[in-house]
Amino acid sequence: MRVYILALQNRIYFAEKLLEDIKNARIISKPFVDETVTEIATDVKRRIAGADIILAIIDEKSNNSVMFNTELQLALMESRKNRNKMLIPIILDDVAVPVTIEDTLYIKCNSESEEDLEKTKLKIVRMMEHKRYIVKKQKLRENKSRTSSMVILTLAIEVFAVLFIVLLIKEPSFNIGHWDDKGIMISSLVGIMTTLSIATLSTSYLSIMKRRRQEDEEEEIEFYSRRLKRAIVPEESKQPQNNKSGNEETKKEIDALGRMMINLEDIKEFYTWSQKQAKASFILAVSMCISGFVLMVVAILLPVVFRLSFQMSIIPAVGGAITEVIAGTALIVYRNSLSQLNHYHKALHEDERFLSSVNLLGKFSTVEARDDMLREIIRSEIQMNLAVIHENVKSDSSSIKENSKK
Repeated sequence: MRVYILALQNRIYFAEKLLEDIKNARIISKPFVDETVTEIATDVKRRIAGADIILAIIDEKSNNSVMFNTELQLALMESRKNRNKMLIPIILDDVAVPVTIEDTLYIKCNSESEEDLEKTKLKIVRMMEHKRYIVKKQKLRENKSRTSSMVILTLAIEVFAVLFIVLLIKEPSFNIGHWDDKGIMISSLVGIMTTLSIATLSTSYLSIMKRRRQEDEEEEIEFYSRRLKRAIVPEESKQPQNNKSGNEETKKEIDALGRMMINLEDIKEFYTWSQKQAKASFILAVSMCISGFVLMVVAILLPVVFRLSFQMSIIPAVGGAITEVIAGTALIVYRNSLSQLNHYHKALHEDERFLSSVNLLGKFSTVEARDDMLREIIRSEIQMNLAVIHENVKSDSSSIKENSKK
C-alpha cells in the first residue's frame, strides 16, 4: 500500500519508524527541495490523491503550522471523497485533538515510550488489514455483479435463439428438402444466432471459472504464505537471547526449517498443478466423450430421419471418431495425473509417520531414553530409504533388460 506521511520535518523519522516493520507499506512522500509554493501545493495534492494510506503525525507544533493544517484539510477531503483512502491520525504526547478530526478514528501515542510505540504499530497494522479486507470485499461484490450481468445476458441470448428456432420450424414455408434464397438466408441467420449463443455461453462460463480460480488461488497463496512465514520465523526467534550458543542453535534450526519449507512450497506447487491437471483432463475427457457420442448419433439420424444421403453423415461420423480419440487421450493424462497424486500422498504419509514418531519423543521421562529412541527412528528411516532406493534400482535394471531383449 502507498503511504503518504503528513508530518513536520522533525517527525518524519518517527513516522518512518512506525512503518518500518509493516509489510507492503511503501512511502511516497519525500522532502521538497528547491520548489516554489505553487509546485509544492500541486505535488502534495498529487501525492495525497495517489496514496492509499495517509499517516498524519500531530503534535504541539503541527497544530500551529498553517501548511500542515492545509494538508490535513486536503487529506480529510480526499478520504471522505474516496472511501478507498484511509486517514490515520496519530496524536502524540496528549496533545489536544484538532476539531477537524474529532469525528475521525485516531490513535494516541507517547513518543517517549517504546511499549506505546509497539502498540501503535500493532493498531496501524490492524487498521491496514481491515482496509485491505474492505477493498477486497468491494472487488468481490463488483465481480459478482459482473458475473450476474453476464449470466443474465447469456440466458437472454439463449432464450432468444431458442424462440427464433422454434418460430422458424413452425413456419409453414419451412422445408428441409427444398432451399430457396429465403431458406438459405433464414438458415444462415439460424447458424449465426446459434454460433453467437454458444460463443457467449462459453465465454461467460470460462470467464466465471477463471475469476473464481484466481480468487481461490489468491486466498490459498495468502494463507500458505502466512503459514510459511510463521514456520520459518517462529515467535520465539524474535525475542532477544543473551546466550550466543543459544542464538547459533536457533539460527541453525531456523535455517534448516527454512530449507524444508522451501522444499514443501515447491512440492505444494507441483501438487496444485497435478490436481488442476487431473481435474481439467477429467472434464475434457467427459465433455469430449459426450460430444463424440452426440456426433455419432447425428451421423446415424441424418440418413434415417432427415432422408439425406449417407455421404452427409461421413463428416459428423469422422468428427465423432476424432473426438472419442481426444477423450481417450485425456483419460490417459487423467490416469497419469492420478498416479502422481497418489505418489504425493504416499510421500506425505511417510513424512507424517516420521514426524509423529519424533513428536512422541516428548512422552519419555528421561533424556537417555529420548536419545535412544531418536537413534532408532533415524536408523529405521535410513533403512527404509535405502530399501526404497534398492527397489527402484532393481526395477530400473529389470526394465532395461526387458527393453534390451525386445
